[in-house]
Amino acid sequence: MAPSGKEPVCMRRMYEIAANTFLETVRNNVLYLVLLFVIALIVLSVFVADWSVFARVQVMQDFGLATMSIAGLLLAVFIGVGLLGREVSQKTVYHVITKPVSRSQFVCGKFFGLFATLVCTFAVMTVFFLATVHFLGGAVNRQMLLAIVLIWVELSVMISAAVLFSTLTSAVLASIYSLAFYIAGHLNDLLSLKLVEQKGSLYPLLLKMIYFLLPNLEHFNVRDNVVYGIALPPSYFAYAIAYGLLYTAFFLMLSCVLFSKKDL
Repeated sequence: MAPSGKEPVCMRRMYEIAANTFLETVRNNVLYLVLLFVIALIVLSVFVADWSVFARVQVMQDFGLATMSIAGLLLAVFIGVGLLGREVSQKTVYHVITKPVSRSQFVCGKFFGLFATLVCTFAVMTVFFLATVHFLGGAVNRQMLLAIVLIWVELSVMISAAVLFSTLTSAVLASIYSLAFYIAGHLNDLLSLKLVEQKGSLYPLLLKMIYFLLPNLEHFNVRDNVVYGIALPPSYFAYAIAYGLLYTAFFLMLSCVLFSKKDL
């Protein structure tokens, strides 16, 4: 549905860029390869579960949620990092920013267009995952649905980080940085343990800086709670969602600033 004329002009321009990005991204073959990869792994987990000492449903839930998280990384790396780089290399960005469109609107429009595409893709993954859990006799409860929402929030953080890296360097290096970002984010909990062990030197100060600058992606990982039925309070999910959205906004704002200063 097209935006009404009463909306601010800047929002309308951002909407148009987002819609164009959405249409461009859905034609990307990588999107469908990752989608088929995830569906194939979910199907495979059903057969792998037969060889496990744990219940089939537990193995499938753990495997399925982990697969969707990794799919977010793959999509951010293979699609997100090339979002701005491709526009610059093909010089199509010049046709946009020469119009009355600011660079910040361009970056934000690209982000929201890509995020909308990946949300649609993850919706298909989610339906297939929940259908498989139900087929195996598992219960689709509120906590499982919230765990999937947290994966979507993690996806938004990963996309914003990938866009940020793509404003700083080439697509290859941005892909490496995005992968390192994902790994470091999931290992961030270990830094807090090191901070307790190391005192009285420069080393814990450096660790503390890394700990607070990097988002802790483990906040979005509640697979164990879903698999073993360990309930989490609603406040935890509210905190994790707000935490992810704040980091997304921060990375997106930083991307806009850096892209505005970029010499094109």
